Amino acid sequence: MKKKLFFLIVLISFFTLASCDLSSPSSSDGTSTEEKTNTNTKTVSFNTDGGSYISNQKVEAGKTATKPSNPTKAGHTFIGWCSDSSLKTEYNFSDAVTTDITIYAKWKAETYTVKFYTDSNTAIEPLTVEYGNKVTKPTDPIKEGYTFDGWYTSYLYYFEYDFNSTIKGDLNLYAKWNEIPKTVKYTIGTPITELWTDSINSKWIKVAVPVTNTGTADLYLGSSTIDIESSTGSLLKTISYVGAYPNYLKPGETGYYYEETTCNFNNIDIKAVANLKIEKSVVEMVRYEISDVTISKGTFDQIEVMGRIKNNTTSKGTLVTVAANLFDANGKLICTCYKLLENDLAAGAKVGFTLNTYSYSKFAPEDVASYEIYGYPLQYNF
Repeated sequence: MKKKLFFLIVLISFFTLASCDLSSPSSSDGTSTEEKTNTNTKTVSFNTDGGSYISNQKVEAGKTATKPSNPTKAGHTFIGWCSDSSLKTEYNFSDAVTTDITIYAKWKAETYTVKFYTDSNTAIEPLTVEYGNKVTKPTDPIKEGYTFDGWYTSYLYYFEYDFNSTIKGDLNLYAKWNEIPKTVKYTIGTPITELWTDSINSKWIKVAVPVTNTGTADLYLGSSTIDIESSTGSLLKTISYVGAYPNYLKPGETGYYYEETTCNFNNIDIKAVANLKIEKSVVEMVRYEISDVTISKGTFDQIEVMGRIKNNTTSKGTLVTVAANLFDANGKLICTCYKLLENDLAAGAKVGFTLNTYSYSKFAPEDVASYEIYGYPLQYNF
């Protein structure tokens, strides 16, 4: 019986000691070792402000955080780590961590250039815009004869640019234009006719028909026919292949179909009936520079118009015409004189010219109050 009681006491003691071994160890102040360890661990968080993710660090109180690899962020350059959200104080990774902290990434946004191609005389300076910001829409450019139709990301005008979008790189923007429809409109003035007999008793007729471009499109004045009729409507003469000077007209300009030729009638009332070929110009008009103009009497008492013509384009001019319309003090056309230059006019070349009014000599240089002189190459209207 005593042996059984002793064995029971030993067994109870064993289980009691085993139970004490499985419990958590305690420190001298009664706090478990596990609790003490958790209290001494601090969390270091990294706020990358939209950059690549960086894991939190668990740091023993009093120890230092490990500086991580630099994060990355589209359109930005990493500057460093700051201890405050206002990014004013740089964080020192040598400082001991004594509490949970958050460290903030500081960035510098990349800058990009936005260029505007206006295809007009309106120049718009390039803009410098930070990544993620919007482009300030400039004032619409202006181009004569066109309406502005927006900014596009390609000169092919596939996609219109959205100024509410943000910048992610250099950007070229192209102005798109819609041509304002041009109208063909003109007025034909009263024909000017005059008869005279020269010093060798030859009979002459002068006829001029003014055409004014009152539309918005350039005009082409093609070679035409003018009938000379008596006051009763009888056909006296047909003048064919009558040219106009100048033969291309800008809006607002006046040109003259003009011819001087011999005839077999004189001292009668006549009228001119013009059959004119006038159409819209389909070519880009070329005009050369005229300078150093003088008007004087020539050797045979004819009027001479002298000056210089300069090809101010980058292309050679062929079959170059120089034409002068001379006017009196009342603005009435006195005559038109013209000639073809003997040679082609090279780009940039400047040569002299002399125009003569051989057949019509009933006026003197002092009668010329004003003049219009044009120089232009041959241009086919097709």
